[in-house]
Amino acid sequence: MRRAAVEALASNFKDEDTKAFLKTLATDDQDEDVRSAAVQALGKYFRYQLELFDIYHNCAVHDSFEGSHDEYNPNPRRIALEIIVKQFSENDQTLPLLHDRAENDPDEKVREYAQKKLAELEV
Repeated sequence: MRRAAVEALASNFKDEDTKAFLKTLATDDQDEDVRSAAVQALGKYFRYQLELFDIYHNCAVHDSFEGSHDEYNPNPRRIALEIIVKQFSENDQTLPLLHDRAENDPDEKVREYAQKKLAELEV
């Protein structure tokens, strides 16, 4: 239910207060579904904002999600990587981050995603 509330809030209130609230949820909420929803909402409603890169990077490296990414149980680390690849592929930190996640992420699906994107970006 909180996941749906995050999406509704973000889609209806695209302002600085909402962005600040989503940033807090993305980094500090105890519920992995809420963190996932907040990261997704930031990427969707506050696109290409360089100030958010650190939020995504931090999430991609440090989010405490356990389990494996799938459509019903989205891993915030995977979502953050997807946003970084789509919105910040030219950032100097993107390739090193993908290399790190391809080798070190505890979720096999995140590692596979990072490996695939590395192959695409390094061609």
